[in-house]
Amino acid sequence: MTDNPYWNFKNGELEKSKGLAKELNISETDFNKIQYWFDLLLLKHAEATSDIEVQRKFEYELETQFNELTSSEIAKKSYKYILPKLLNYNNVFNGAFLKSLYIARIGALLRDNLIPKLVKDRMIVYSPEDFLNVTVYLKDNYFISPNSNFLEDILKIENVRGIIKQASASIKFETLKNILHIIYQKTFHHDIICFKRILNLVSIIDVELIAYLKEFQVENTQGCYKIIYNILNLEISENIWKDFEIKVQLINFFDSARSANPTAAWNRKFQEVSVIIEENKLLQVVQIILGNENCRIYEIDHGAKWSDDVSIRFLKSAKWITEGTPN
Repeated sequence: MTDNPYWNFKNGELEKSKGLAKELNISETDFNKIQYWFDLLLLKHAEATSDIEVQRKFEYELETQFNELTSSEIAKKSYKYILPKLLNYNNVFNGAFLKSLYIARIGALLRDNLIPKLVKDRMIVYSPEDFLNVTVYLKDNYFISPNSNFLEDILKIENVRGIIKQASASIKFETLKNILHIIYQKTFHHDIICFKRILNLVSIIDVELIAYLKEFQVENTQGCYKIIYNILNLEISENIWKDFEIKVQLINFFDSARSANPTAAWNRKFQEVSVIIEENKLLQVVQIILGNENCRIYEIDHGAKWSDDVSIRFLKSAKWITEGTPN
């Protein structure tokens, strides 16, 4: 029984759920009713086959019971407990930990229906402490699926409600550390959108967070994060906040080379960064990036190789600068 992935996931998730429910002050009655639905969700996922009509039947049953649960059976405050659980289950359903077959209709129910609806519902309120506890619950995973929008949805929950703006520096630091840990776990980074969103949440008082970001690296040692690490650790200004602001703008700029040749938008951004950084410092950044030419390709396990598009954009921007750009 212990080798059954469904059993392992259910037991591990249940323990984490108990901790989250306690921190969010969810009643035992609501906890049990909610857990009953998630147990049913897991059972239907285990029973599902490639037969799309069976999947549609399961989808209808699950959606009907979910609507009954949330319309009359539990308190509105308990929705803030359901939402992170939906994200967690959706993430594991998008990997191969439970089964190799992707269950399309159950995936659509969560990813395209229930999760967006609850993410956008501003009546579901999270205090900064609540959201910290949500990130504690979500931070450790068997796998971070690039198809589940896991990180994106976590950050949307925050953005829709402006939670981080209300947080103390210490709560903010711990919360963003947890989200960064999820980024750390990803097996491949197709983009750095979520990382850049975190950079944009940093403020002048976040000295400890800035220091942490300077040391941040990812588990797979992918090239794009090696380049970012080198940029963040180059001394551009003695003022910690000014130094960080310039580096964030540089990271956004170097990641903007998305065409074969410099565009008007890219040239405009280049002019903007040229104003905020001394030429010799900018050339140091360029040389740091060009020294990572071997980061264009990331070698995954078993000899498989993927193009590191972020590194390629950084290298392209650096090359365009060395070739000269129109004023």
